[in-house]
Amino acid sequence: MLLAATCIGIQAYFVKRASEYTGAAEIAFIRFLASYLIVRAAVAAGWIEIRLVNRRLVMARGILGGIGNLLYFYAVAATRLSNAMVLLYTYPIFASLYAQWWQGKALSLRMMIILLASFAGVYLIVDPSFDRLMGGDLLGIASGMTVGGAIVSLKESRKTDSAWTIFHYFNIAGMAISLPLVIGRWTFPPAESLGPLAGVVVFSMLGQIWMTDAYRYTTTAEGSVLSMFGAVVGSVMGIWLLSEPARPGFLVGALLVVIGGIYLTAQGSEES
Repeated sequence: MLLAATCIGIQAYFVKRASEYTGAAEIAFIRFLASYLIVRAAVAAGWIEIRLVNRRLVMARGILGGIGNLLYFYAVAATRLSNAMVLLYTYPIFASLYAQWWQGKALSLRMMIILLASFAGVYLIVDPSFDRLMGGDLLGIASGMTVGGAIVSLKESRKTDSAWTIFHYFNIAGMAISLPLVIGRWTFPPAESLGPLAGVVVFSMLGQIWMTDAYRYTTTAEGSVLSMFGAVVGSVMGIWLLSEPARPGFLVGALLVVIGGIYLTAQGSEES
């Protein structure tokens, strides 16, 4: 899971670099298409097997994950990389809320306080004002909300389906979701973007496969907490390599989001 989180953090850097030359929808479509073709080649070679068992959960993971990844790519292109990464990793907070609603449980006072603190962290990260609010920040929050549902369905689907099967249908759903956004305005990526696009494909594949495989052996709580290392990697790369400002408000907000996510996932594990 730590390796997966590292790859996802590195992938975000390449998405940001690729977005300098190519639109977010095009990056997403290329990423899903290339991953799909690689999986099909591996199936044809007899290296892996795709066998769908739990259609409903696998497709739910694919659709929610495809939408979440597309929103996340738009967020990375439209706002600071460090912002997009931390806002994506609000997903354990939303996953905890979904789990509570699904089980019909009321939120305890302690969990409500932690949630409020986490959303206060989001406020500090976004630092909203009428002249400074970035649309990419809102997309980042939306990606966190969507990925939270994808992770819940991913964990459940790993009880019946292989990592490669889930990843295969995730790519199919992602292509179907991103294709309408590139039809009619597709342009071949310039040569300068080919290196960053290759980085997106390679590190996204490694991150998704390792994350999907890891959820077979970790609880949702453990996986969510460990995956937050990706927010650290992506934020550090944004601040270090892209010279993004490390504002005190951002650092405090990021700390609140990470601590809130860790607490909520751990609390959910204890209650289950």
